[in-house]
Amino acid sequence: MDTAACQAAFKLDRDVPTCSAERNGQCLTGAQKRLLGAVFAGGKTPSGQMIYSTFPWDTGIAATNWAQWKFVNSQVLDPAAGYIFMTPPRSLDPFAVDIEDGYKAVFAADANFRESADTVMTPPGKDNPSNLAPLRARGAKMLVYHGVSDAIFSADDTVAFMQRLDRGLGGRSGDFARYFPVPGMAHCSGGPATAQFDALTPLVRWVEQGVAPAAISARARGAGNAGGVNAELPSDWAATRSRPLCPWPSVARYNGSGNPDDAASFSCR
Repeated sequence: MDTAACQAAFKLDRDVPTCSAERNGQCLTGAQKRLLGAVFAGGKTPSGQMIYSTFPWDTGIAATNWAQWKFVNSQVLDPAAGYIFMTPPRSLDPFAVDIEDGYKAVFAADANFRESADTVMTPPGKDNPSNLAPLRARGAKMLVYHGVSDAIFSADDTVAFMQRLDRGLGGRSGDFARYFPVPGMAHCSGGPATAQFDALTPLVRWVEQGVAPAAISARARGAGNAGGVNAELPSDWAATRSRPLCPWPSVARYNGSGNPDDAASFSCR
């Protein structure tokens, strides 16, 4: 549950065996490890400009959803998005695109396209959190959740946004916005995660009664779950395992006693 500690503890080169012969499911080749490391380090232009964000190492990398978005949809769906979100729009071959040119085109505008794609797609306050001050002043609340193993939108980027927001609001962002990471969850679902939860009711209570959510109770979708079974849950999990989702940067920690499959045995600290 402690994503930051995982990043500090895990080293790809050290902790994943390198195949000395044929792959056997217990190792990766040196080339595969270099590629995987580059994926998690985040894409860069040839000149070294960071295109988006790093990605956190997390257990959901085993999810089918993760691989589908990283290695299939990135070639099938994303080129169409690249065509739409470049100024001017153009045909895009994902295997022949000039990355430097494409990166600049996302931020470009011209006489026909007067706003860049970045301007259109970037929510108010992402780069300048002070833009959200009027929203906060009128009593609005913002509850954010994000699968830590999301293969498209990086949870690292969401953390960076929350840090900018807190600085922009003078260290008082917690009375307006709270971020609840979902460890193990891939893009919106899947992965070894307690990913079934109600975030709307705590948000309504926060807005209407002034009670800020200290945690959100989340369950695994095991056998018999009315919302459908998550086939990617570990076999040693209880079908109804629950965990508190904690407002970043607090982390769910075991209290030292109680059923480890029950959220009541954990506290956000």
